[in-house]
Amino acid sequence: MRKFTTSSRFQRTAVAVSTLAVLTTTACAGGDSDSGTGAISVTDATGATVSLDGPVDRIACLTMICVDALKEVGITPVAYREDLATDDRFFGPDAGMRKITGGFGEENVEDIALSEPDLVIGLAGVQDGLRVAVEESAPLYLVDPASWQQSVDFLRTVGQVTGKESEATAAADAFTEKVDAAKQSRSDLTTLSMYGEPGSLGVDSVGTPVGSLLAEVSRYPWASGTDAFATVSVEQIASVNPDVIFAQAFSAGSDSEPLSVRLAANPVWPTISAAENDRVVEVEADVWATGRGTVSLGIVLDVVMAELGPA
Repeated sequence: MRKFTTSSRFQRTAVAVSTLAVLTTTACAGGDSDSGTGAISVTDATGATVSLDGPVDRIACLTMICVDALKEVGITPVAYREDLATDDRFFGPDAGMRKITGGFGEENVEDIALSEPDLVIGLAGVQDGLRVAVEESAPLYLVDPASWQQSVDFLRTVGQVTGKESEATAAADAFTEKVDAAKQSRSDLTTLSMYGEPGSLGVDSVGTPVGSLLAEVSRYPWASGTDAFATVSVEQIASVNPDVIFAQAFSAGSDSEPLSVRLAANPVWPTISAAENDRVVEVEADVWATGRGTVSLGIVLDVVMAELGPA
């Protein structure tokens, strides 16, 4: 296992000041990570600095954006938390990855250790408390993208720490070009990405990867406040009156009823333009809510552009 050192400045303000700076990666001592030599230092979204002897290829993913980025550079994670990782669009059910059990933010550290990772990647604001336990086995890097551009930056960072810069650059450029092409057909329709269940509805504001992506290709008046994933009421949604709603139903057990059906009993819901004109699109909650990376966001963009075409 590679040697590493970690110094932590647990300052969440670092994210607000400059997430781009947070995602900056530097090859130290003249190292060339493409050739597999030279120390690498990365600073994560909490301000923790992780130093590696060189590029790593055994990475355990506590968050789906890690799986997503590794898919782009052609490396299979040694462990995963989100079941979406075993989807055929990512690594499939036979990839030989270890499943990390436990609650969100309370993952089983033994599962992580048994996968023998060189690096563990998790989500800032959720898995911060695991750092001491995880770092008995490997360094922990925490990511927290607030826009699709920062998801692209993270992909480039993963390319550098794995020695896969060429693959990461190609994937990052391809996704950026895809967004730029979609912007040429930008719609005047007002859209909304919402999730949850009646009584507990949330909105992807422009301070999220999905929300920022929708803002590139449509009217998206959902500003980012203190909480990027803002809780809203049906009445608040009606006051904006979106033309198209992308709905993510969070289901429990066998309950797979679409979110629009669950909301139909609310007398305000049918008055919203999207509901009235049958333009509430039920989408994959796992891709939209947990993906965050360029593979997932590419799937999101395909769905959005297909719906924003001529009605």
